[in-house]
Amino acid sequence: MSIQTANLEAAAEAVPEHPTVYDARLVDRRDQDGRRVLEVVLGPRVDRVPPGVLRALAEADCGLDTVQSQGTFLVAIAE
Repeated sequence: MSIQTANLEAAAEAVPEHPTVYDARLVDRRDQDGRRVLEVVLGPRVDRVPPGVLRALAEADCGLDTVQSQGTFLVAIAE
């Protein structure tokens, strides 16, 4: 079991400031696997998670779980 030190609320406030972020929201997955995550949707035709977004996540002690394309958007799940 890992210790959860991520500050998802702080990340949810900081990440939308980046110009490539289309949307960022906290998603409650407690019914699936017992955790909350931050879903970050990057704007159309963004092909990677920009360093500025990674920096904002790191400052809130969050890391990426998955990154996948959904249509023309890129969706990153941080925890």
